[in-house]
Amino acid sequence: MKEAGSPIDFAAVLEMLGGDRQLVHALLGTFLEELSSDLEASQLAMADDDAESLRRLAHRIKGTSASLHALIVSAAARELEQACIEGHPAVIAARQLVMADQAQILMGAIREWRSQMVD
Repeated sequence: MKEAGSPIDFAAVLEMLGGDRQLVHALLGTFLEELSSDLEASQLAMADDDAESLRRLAHRIKGTSASLHALIVSAAARELEQACIEGHPAVIAARQLVMADQAQILMGAIREWRSQMVD
């Protein structure tokens, strides 16, 4: 069960991967790297007014977050993806900020969880 207020359901991820904590630790480490890179790329896309690149990044973040039971970030990315399709610059900017903020919260939670792991 997901802890109240947690941006990710660690128990569901553990269950999905057969309870292998080391595998989850490694997978979440890879996810952190990719999410960080995608967030940087989304900032560049915003600076370049490149809605199509931003839409593709949002789509990827939406899918990877959903597959790891990080549904708040997935929902924020889905809203950004839709805003990019609709093409309203002010809405795109607002949605990108929300997604980035939620992603930072998620990354903090993952780092905390990983730091509690016994290697």
